[in-house]
Amino acid sequence: MEQTSEGRILVVADTSFLVNFLTLDRMDILRSLRIYAFHVPNHVVAEVEYAEQLGRLEAAIAEGTVTELEIVHPAEIALYDELRRFLGDGEAACLAVAATRRWVMATDEKCRLRREIFERLGEEYLLNTPGAIVAALRVGILTVPEAEAIREELARHRFVMTDVPPFEELLR
Repeated sequence: MEQTSEGRILVVADTSFLVNFLTLDRMDILRSLRIYAFHVPNHVVAEVEYAEQLGRLEAAIAEGTVTELEIVHPAEIALYDELRRFLGDGEAACLAVAATRRWVMATDEKCRLRREIFERLGEEYLLNTPGAIVAALRVGILTVPEAEAIREELARHRFVMTDVPPFEELLR
């Protein structure tokens, strides 16, 4: 797992992960998670559809919460082209970066993308929204009631964490 010179784990985030934090206007959680350094391919930026979310993402990029990147290395481009046959544009870009650079991939997608991450990198290379929330709880960025309020708000926006136990249990 690659890290920055400061020891932060390098993460490439896809649209499904980012949109959860953009929808809630809670990019501050990602900014405060100093154990991670979040990056987004320009393919993901192009997938953010709503103006309000795009504005929040652009602000997060400007302030350094996330860093925008381009796929330019030939190995990444080749893998991206291969993955693009069965994954969406942003997903393929993120997995190409994660697999070639040995970075963690942040996504809430399941099925094929999750299998590809596990096969190419391993389960420990997946970070999802509940995992980011638990990390924020562990370092004191969020309290359990705040985390549960986020769960409820995300459910109102159609991201339901039915398979995730109460955050209090996850901290044990």
